[in-house]
Amino acid sequence: MNDDRIYKLLKLIITLLSMLPREFLKFFSDLFGLVWYTIDKRHRNVVFENINFAYPGKFSSVQTQRFIKNVFKNIASILFEVIWSYRKSKDQLLKYFVFKGVRHIKNAQKKGCGVIVLTCHMGNFELGGAALALAVETPYGVYRKFDFNPLERLMLEQRQRFGTKMIPLRGASKKIDVILRKGGVVGTLLDQNVDWYQGPFVDYFGRPACTNSGFAKLVLRTESPVIPLFIMKKNEQYIMEFLPEVPLQVTGDPIKDIENNTQNYVSAIESMVRQCPEQYFWVHRRWKTKPYCILNSN
Repeated sequence: MNDDRIYKLLKLIITLLSMLPREFLKFFSDLFGLVWYTIDKRHRNVVFENINFAYPGKFSSVQTQRFIKNVFKNIASILFEVIWSYRKSKDQLLKYFVFKGVRHIKNAQKKGCGVIVLTCHMGNFELGGAALALAVETPYGVYRKFDFNPLERLMLEQRQRFGTKMIPLRGASKKIDVILRKGGVVGTLLDQNVDWYQGPFVDYFGRPACTNSGFAKLVLRTESPVIPLFIMKKNEQYIMEFLPEVPLQVTGDPIKDIENNTQNYVSAIESMVRQCPEQYFWVHRRWKTKPYCILNSN
């Protein structure tokens, strides 16, 4: 079966599933999350390790397992909620979103050098990316392309259906510079582990986390204001809150400026995660890259 036929088959399946009541989809979503939790030992251990890193000694064994189950259920809900929203119009979906702190991004836009929206894999970030266009006119989002072409085509349609324009991560730098110079809004994430040569180690939940330096370099180059975006699911609604601008620090030392600003951006992400930790994407090994150290041979 060629890619086009697979795409049409996936689209048909999603269209049919989207006709089911939201309660049915939630039931299947929770069931899928619990089955995934049960059979996927590797990712279950990743979440367990991350929770112990981020909240050492805070939870009992029972509380930890409940936490991990909720993480799997929340991640599963991302897919099923995208399916639920698939046939919703812009006005229909808007009823389920609550936007807060919009004044922060509006004030940042007045500076005339574009705005960078900083967010993370929190809540339903897939729906949040599409819904950003409900609060901001023609925003852009940076994303990593799927290797499977039919899925890439389908997800790109979903992400762009309300006006958000997606930019593939590879080769995005020059495009982003142009957009920001024209006063545009670009959203991106900064909560993934990278190799040691791709960025500095900064404090994240009390542990050194290797973080891509590209974000800080972009801000230092363009001087565009950075507005964090907190996305959280609450009952039947999705809360999207724009937070106050993260001030840019410029000391004149390029290396120090990258380190300091990267730390400030990661600290902003940590503060968002702490508000609703069970809705965060803990299946990712955020602390995978370890700091270099010289072993004492004595």
